[in-house]
This record gives sequence, C-alpha cells and structure tokens, in this order.
Amino acid sequence: HADPEMLVRFVKQNLNKPYQILELELQLRPNNNDLSVMSIIQGRRMTMTQSKPGLVVIDLEEMPQNDPNANPNQLQTCQLLSQRFSGRKGDYKEGAKAPRNSTKRGISGDASLLALFTSNYELADPCAAALTKLDMFRNLATVHMTAIAGEDRRDFAHAYLKQCIQDRFSNPSMEISLDVDIHLGEGDTRPLVRLLRMLSFFLCALVQESKDQSATEARITQKSKEETIVLTVCGESIELRSGPDANLIPTQARTFHKGAGSLTAALKEKMSGKVDLDVLRQVLDYYFAKTLAPTVVISNDKNLISNLVQAIGSQEGVHSIMGVDPESYKMMKSLYDPNDTPNLRDDILKFGRGAFVAVELQCHSTDAQLCIREIIEDSPSMTAFSTIKSALYKSGLFFGVYVPDAITPEVKSRGSLIIYG
Repeated sequence: HADPEMLVRFVKQNLNKPYQILELELQLRPNNNDLSVMSIIQGRRMTMTQSKPGLVVIDLEEMPQNDPNANPNQLQTCQLLSQRFSGRKGDYKEGAKAPRNSTKRGISGDASLLALFTSNYELADPCAAALTKLDMFRNLATVHMTAIAGEDRRDFAHAYLKQCIQDRFSNPSMEISLDVDIHLGEGDTRPLVRLLRMLSFFLCALVQESKDQSATEARITQKSKEETIVLTVCGESIELRSGPDANLIPTQARTFHKGAGSLTAALKEKMSGKVDLDVLRQVLDYYFAKTLAPTVVISNDKNLISNLVQAIGSQEGVHSIMGVDPESYKMMKSLYDPNDTPNLRDDILKFGRGAFVAVELQCHSTDAQLCIREIIEDSPSMTAFSTIKSALYKSGLFFGVYVPDAITPEVKSRGSLIIYG
C-alpha cells in the first residue's frame, strides 16, 4: 500500500530474454527521445509538473539461473544492471572505477527508485556482489515467498470461485451461495487457481441448464484427496475425477460445447492411441468456454501438434497461426524494433481482444522454450511500454507446443495437457 499523498509510477522489465536483446534494451542514450528501458525509467522520475512527491517501482522479473551455459545467465544479467544503473556504457569489469560523470547519467543514487526482483532461483554470491556495488542495491535482501495456507487458502478459494462465476455471467450482483469442502492442496497456488477455474466451468454449465439463473446454491464436496469431487447445483449433480495433468473430467462422459465434441470426433483417427480422447475432449471444452487462459498442449509429436492446431483453427470463429519458431520469430517487439517488426504478440492482437486464436509453436531447443515462457503463462503479456488496453490477455488463446526433447520445468508448469509418446 502507498501513501495517497504520494505518486507511484511503475516500470516492468523482463530479464528472461537473450542477453543480446537485454543489452540493447538497457542501453544508455544521450537523450530521452527513445524507448530504451533506461529512458523510460528516467521519464517516470520526478518532473516539473508533478504536484506531489513520488516513487518509481522498477519490476525486474524472472532473474535467470546462475548457469554459465545459459543465455541469459544470472551473473551476466546482474553485471549488466550494475553497469547501466550506475551510468556506465561499457562491459562490467571487476574493480574498475566509475567514470567521473557516470553519476549524472546513472540512477543508482536516486532514493525515489524502488527496484524489485522476482526469480525462481537463489541469487548467487558473485551476482549479489555485482549488484550491491550500487547504493540502490546496498541493502538488497532476499525474501522467500510462501503460498497462503489454512483458513486464508480456503477464503481465497471461496472468493476466487465466486468471482469466476460472476465474471462468466457478467453479473456482479448475482446471488451465490457456495459450500466448498474439497482438498485445496499446498504450496504453489497456480494449480489451485486452475482447479477453481475448472470447477467454475462445470458449476456455470449446470446453472445455464437450470431454469432459474437469478440465484445459485452450490455444494462441492470431496471426501479425500484421492477421491472424486461431487458438484451439486440446483439439485443436479456431476461427479468429477482428476485426469492427466490434473484436468477435471466427468466420470460419465459429458460435453457442454458442441465444438469440442465434433472436433474430437474429427481428430479421432489421427489421435487414436496417442491421447485419451475423453481428456482431449474436456480440454477443448475448457478452451471454447475460455476456462483456461490460455490452453496449452505440449507434445514431442510434431504431427500431432500440427494436426491439432489446424483442426482447431478450422472451426468457425477461430483463427490460426502455424509454424512459429520462437528462435527465429519474435514473441514480442523489443524496445528498439520498428513498429512494423513482425512478432507473435501483435499477430494475435490483430484478431481483436478475446478472439479465439490457435497457435503452433515449434521449440527445437531450451532457448526456444525460454522465449515462450511469458506468452504461454496465465497472465497478461505486457512490455515496458504496455498499458492495460494494449496488454495481451490470454482468454481464447490455444497454444500447441512441439518440444522434441525434455520440457523445461517452467514450460511444463504452464501446460494444460502434456502428450509424450
């Protein structure tokens, strides 16, 4: 929370990109008439027209691991940040003294800047040493985040499920009475959020089939973690089992979106023996209902992914983008790219917000998987110069990801369905 008498501005920079691109984006420029990250930060600082004091929050997301063979790697990234934030243009050199005028070009002594790092990896000692050379990082501290648990987790599940239902019916005043007694898991909340979105899918589907939609009474029960979930709405019940990749599947086959059923039937010959068709049908049902945002299917079978994306793209109202290689085709524009630079983010946005779009991604290497991490995650894709209106929201997006070898943990955690032969 911030003092209402203080103006807070925000700058986001992703660090999980090839070092060459990161180096270009963090270049120091002689003036602020460009879109470098450094210029954007400078532009967010105190201005002559600012009516009250303020802070600039610099969100440096997804610091990479400290692996010398990775691109990017943690040490290179920290050394680059140390150089640019201190106003130095050259490469990092251990023990080198700062140029006399670097403090005028740098931002490391500005107390109005608050930098936050996020990472799945520990900050290695040499990396911390490179950052703490600057005043702004002198008191750098590591905070280990833990997921909510106990009653807080239960309260969150109840509130989130209720919000999902209200969003589906576009009726914030809709009366909802929920009795939820199921196993909510521990640790990372992403699987819980996915579970709640799937439960909201079935709950809303049953409500739509009932005569009275003005009020909803629902009971969701599960005797133990291993047993099925029983969802009862307006006197009608449906029993759900946990299928592959934690997808909820009705114990008695049932499809709510006609497109999911017809599409699965059309793919039966090509998919038979490679995937459980009941599971595939359900994942497609979730996709057409915009329950999973986005829907991500990963496989080491190139033809399977290609056939699946083509079939989805052939449906009425669904667009398709085929054969995208993340190593040769940009996922989104870099700051210095011309406006007409081809990139997947803009390709998707051209179809309009909320449009159904199926994309085939061909990831032939670990670096390619690194490139797609943000675009396939379940949060809006934004750049340093994005606004709420220009962000890429994932509702309606389907990504078929071909990975011939091992799937990285980051990509695997984003998968809705993983099909490996």
